[in-house]
Amino acid sequence: MKTLSRMAGFSMAIAVGAVSLSPSPVFAGTGSPAAPATGTQGPVASTSTDGEEVFTFTARSTAPGAKSGAADVITCKGAYRGGKWYDAPHPGASSKKRRINAHLSVTCTGGGAGATHVTVSSRMVDGRRAGKVSTSKGLRSAKTGGDLACVSSKRGYQAKGVVFVKFPPRYSPPTATGTPVSIIKAFKKGKKGICVKA
Repeated sequence: MKTLSRMAGFSMAIAVGAVSLSPSPVFAGTGSPAAPATGTQGPVASTSTDGEEVFTFTARSTAPGAKSGAADVITCKGAYRGGKWYDAPHPGASSKKRRINAHLSVTCTGGGAGATHVTVSSRMVDGRRAGKVSTSKGLRSAKTGGDLACVSSKRGYQAKGVVFVKFPPRYSPPTATGTPVSIIKAFKKGKKGICVKA
C-alpha cells in the first residue's frame, strides 16, 4: 500500500510497496499528477534548495533469497538540474544562446541497474508555444534536452518531461513512470538576438 505524507515545501513522499491507483502521486509543488497506470509506481519527490524537483524510483528484488541490501535494490534518481543548477532552463550553448533548453537526466544504481531500461522525453514551453519533444533511451541512465527559441517579449520558460523506467525481471514494481517539470525562468531575446534573463 502506498503511504502519502506531506512535508515542508509542498514535497510529497511515497513509500514503495504494492501498487495502488488511489491517491495518485503528485510531483512536489507542481500539482502535476504522475498518472500511474496499472503496474507502475510513482516517484518519491523532494524539492532542493533552489526549488528544483528531484525524484527517485525504487524497485526491490523478488527473487528467492533476496534481501533488502543494496545489491537487491535498484534506485533511479533524476531531475532537470541533474545536480547542476544550470541544467534548469538556460540559454543553450548548442544554439549559440538563441534557444532555451533544460536537461532531464535519470541515473539508476544497484545490482540490477545495468539491465534497467530508462526512457526520458522533454519539451520546452513558454505559456504560448511548445517546442519539439526530445527523447532519449538507455540502460541504467538517459538524458535529453528539448529547446525553444526566445522571443522579444518576456516569457516564462519551463521544461515538461515524461520518464519511463522498466526494471529487470523479478523486481517490484516492474515499471515506474513520472511527469517531472522544471522550475520556471523568465527570458527574452536581447539586442544581439541571444536569450537574456528578463
